[in-house]
Amino acid sequence: MGVVDRESVTAEERAVDDTVFTWPHMLVRHVVVALGTCATVLALGSRSRPPLRGLANPNLTPEPAKAPWYFAGLQELLSHFDPLIAGILIPTGAVIALLLLPYIDRNPSTIARERKVAIVIFSGLLAIAVVLTVIGTFFRGPGWSFIAPWTHSYIEM
Repeated sequence: MGVVDRESVTAEERAVDDTVFTWPHMLVRHVVVALGTCATVLALGSRSRPPLRGLANPNLTPEPAKAPWYFAGLQELLSHFDPLIAGILIPTGAVIALLLLPYIDRNPSTIARERKVAIVIFSGLLAIAVVLTVIGTFFRGPGWSFIAPWTHSYIEM
């Protein structure tokens, strides 16, 4: 056991700062904003009438059978590669590349112009994802054939 000087153990006086407690000041404000957001979304949702189709028929698949827009890039990728490669290996590789990005680009700078490796890798993955999603959403029609998006829109929101 060591011996410590008494002067190093004494506490310092804290200056009075402008702080508030989380409860009730901050939490009440967050609840009010959350309730206001929910009320706005509910009002906008009840005001609009989305076009609905008839009852679902399991014997009739609507043409084109497309994934929602957020999966259209993956569906487009599946149309070009084997399902193991397009559905598992490529998305897993992209996620691993993003996870390893801080270790790949070891530059300690926080200025964006000096982080060229990280920006190029992230921008490349983002551009590929956006291009595949746009092609799968707007340029695919019946039979998964290419169509011009201005001739007919097969987008379901």
